[in-house]
Amino acid sequence: MSLSSSSCGVAVRKTFRREPPSVFYLIPDYDRPSWGIGLLYSHVRLLRRHGINAYVLHHKAPFSITWLEAEVPVTHLDNLSLRICEQDILVVPEILAREGQAICDKCRRVVFVQGSFLILQPFEEAFEYSALGYEAALAVMPHTREIVERYFGIEARVVPPFIASYFFASEEELTNKKRHRRILLFPKPGYREAGYYDYDIVKKLLMRGCKKKTQGKAEWELLEVCGRGHREVSALMRKSAFLVSVNCLEAFNTTVPEAMAAGCIPVCYEAYGGKDFLVDRYNAYVFPNNYVYSLINTMLELMDNYDSLQDELTRLRANAHRTACKYREEETERALVDFYRSLGIRVGHDGSA
Repeated sequence: MSLSSSSCGVAVRKTFRREPPSVFYLIPDYDRPSWGIGLLYSHVRLLRRHGINAYVLHHKAPFSITWLEAEVPVTHLDNLSLRICEQDILVVPEILAREGQAICDKCRRVVFVQGSFLILQPFEEAFEYSALGYEAALAVMPHTREIVERYFGIEARVVPPFIASYFFASEEELTNKKRHRRILLFPKPGYREAGYYDYDIVKKLLMRGCKKKTQGKAEWELLEVCGRGHREVSALMRKSAFLVSVNCLEAFNTTVPEAMAAGCIPVCYEAYGGKDFLVDRYNAYVFPNNYVYSLINTMLELMDNYDSLQDELTRLRANAHRTACKYREEETERALVDFYRSLGIRVGHDGSA
């Protein structure tokens, strides 16, 4: 066997070996809670369950995320002993597509598209993934697959996301009409910098609304959630009345379906990708992107009439939970295994090679 070096220093083994190929998931060195990154880690875990040598690939040692319980092997690009062979597969998120090309131009490459709005950001002009050397694409949702295939020149397979099992509320939690009068907000870095002020508007007006309701003895709390572990967030959701989300550039927009699983009713934008699973006043209160004052009006009305709306809210909570149940880990696992089989990778059954 001989070794050649890729343009960024990772040794690529020109291989005649017989051992099974490995799969490397390139992931940004980013340690804020992000289920997009959590999903990449989960793919590695699920693949290893089926006997595939899968690894998380970060940039600089000893980086690894800390907010998610994830027992998976992690290696790093600056690890001098790292070897990526020609038959190995490098899976690259769409935001790192150009970097993925530079890391390894000899191995097999797959792009994993979790969102459509950032695909073109690293590039000066439109491109096709096949022209960059990618042989296949994973898409997180049906609408994402349509975009990738129509505009970026590569066949895509949907491998859906899943909601962590600990978010799913029990029957008792779903039917509890005495949930905390609490509204959850999740600030997302980058939106304000991109010129979206919806979050600030919502936060300030709902904060004032909660103070007025508290003075009238119907106590409402507005809680900005950040810096908490994934399980802690799930516990909050299973006890809270509402989630307000004004994210508008999302595919799955994970906090929304997580809230649906937890029985915490979303009041949110459609965010484009929501068309795949959100139905207004059936499983959430849904608004066109940036209809911020319409969203606030509805949220204040829900607070004003909370007691008299319990039957409607209980029905909506049950519908939302049923929707969330479509995004279970076993569905992700099944689609993921089918995808790697389509690439000719030998996949074991029940965790055996």
